[in-house]
Amino acid sequence: MKIKNIAASVLTVASLALVTLGSTTSAVQAATVSYQTTSGVIYINNANGATIYTTPNTQGNVGDTGNKLSNNTAWAISKTANIDGVTYYAVGKNQWINASDISTTAPVTSVNKMMYVSASGHVNLYSSANGGYFTGNTAAGGSGYTVYAQTTDASGQVWYDLGGSQWINGKYMSNDNVKQTITMNATAYDPAVLGSNMGYSGVAANLSKFPRGTHLRITSSNGTVYNRVVNDTGLFAYSNPNQLDIAMPNSQALSFGRQNVTVQVLG
Repeated sequence: MKIKNIAASVLTVASLALVTLGSTTSAVQAATVSYQTTSGVIYINNANGATIYTTPNTQGNVGDTGNKLSNNTAWAISKTANIDGVTYYAVGKNQWINASDISTTAPVTSVNKMMYVSASGHVNLYSSANGGYFTGNTAAGGSGYTVYAQTTDASGQVWYDLGGSQWINGKYMSNDNVKQTITMNATAYDPAVLGSNMGYSGVAANLSKFPRGTHLRITSSNGTVYNRVVNDTGLFAYSNPNQLDIAMPNSQALSFGRQNVTVQVLG
């Protein structure tokens, strides 16, 4: 869950309002407004969304901006305003949320999908995502697990529940089953220039190393990611098992040149 952070403005005020009725002037106690600088994260827990209010004025009044923050989203806060016991949180410039619409604990969202441990060795499991203890159990690197829930800790890190309150840090989890990660040499070519209608979803490789149909995620030296399926071999790749030839339009192929790439073999 990505935490949004917007700079907030500050206004500190407490006042005594004077109300004039005809020739009679009477003193009416205005709301007491106090502000405090703070930091942290709040989570919207109103199914209909949280109303965004304007900064309280000198009488402690707030206006409805007509906008809302979505339920289960996370927001960084910079200040609080207390108006006669009612707390508001600043989430942006002239944007305040009533305490009744928030929680300081990240929501747990139900999930039911297979994910994979993208780590070597074993990863420790914990009793909860926030301050939980090591349960004594581990998840094996490279293995697939059914994920039943997810939440976010106070630092913004996603955690996943593998069942039975066994939580794993999301930085070790992937939606892909990465079977192998290696460094290879790669060039690029345009199949259309060679008179082929194979398109640009493929990659030529040594078929004894990567059989046809193998899904490869190829990351170039500048960070560009190419998701390709082995569908060809080519003469150079045939005789060089550490060589790939990536299909792409000729204009891109010419600038790609020859370079080292990181290759993930996906299951």
